[in-house]
Amino acid sequence: MPKNPDIKKVLVLGSGPIIIGQAAEFDYAGTQACRSLKEEGVEVVLLNSNPATIMTDKDIADRVYIEPLTVEVVEQLILKEKPDSVLPTLGGQAGLNLAMELEDAGFLKEHNVRLIGTTALTIKKAEDREMFKETMEKIGEPVAPSDIVEDVKHGLEIAEQIGYPVVLRPAYTLGGSGGGIAQNPEQCAEILENGLRLSRVGQVLVERCIAGWKEIEYEVMRDGAGNVITVCNMEN
Repeated sequence: MPKNPDIKKVLVLGSGPIIIGQAAEFDYAGTQACRSLKEEGVEVVLLNSNPATIMTDKDIADRVYIEPLTVEVVEQLILKEKPDSVLPTLGGQAGLNLAMELEDAGFLKEHNVRLIGTTALTIKKAEDREMFKETMEKIGEPVAPSDIVEDVKHGLEIAEQIGYPVVLRPAYTLGGSGGGIAQNPEQCAEILENGLRLSRVGQVLVERCIAGWKEIEYEVMRDGAGNVITVCNMEN
């Protein structure tokens, strides 16, 4: 894929402190991305709230900011540094959530800043449970029976229709935070309440539980021309 000459200054969003459900490879990937961008002559501005990472060493980026990963901080950095692009895909769920909040608020468009590495629509398709389900159905990929709910009462009704046990998956949460498997209405109500509270958009997917099934996962990279490399596969 040829280099885009319009990309001259990139704001890289880090993942913040490593917590349960969030893997340490975000720091490695972010560090390598900053180095690769600099090798291409791109000016790199880095935001990460975790000073213990390699990523926040002063030599990794042209400008390093150790500040809270909040929308307000990112907006201030964009106004100060005036990057033409934001790279959110190396910051895990924290980076993706920040990107979507900025995109939904119209701040990026207002200041002529683009998302690189992914698009807002791609993030939505992966994170919005209903859009993901619709995308899978569109390409003929089978999915377990499920429905989106935005309150506990509706969630309990859907769980009864699907039949216990059910898996509860909040939208836009880190590493499945707020989700879980409910064996009965009491567990379902408790998990739903917590999941709805943690979800950035107040949504939880109620889905038939298929615990015990085997998943074979492939990680694939594809460029704009359709060239594909299978990076690895794994069994869950």
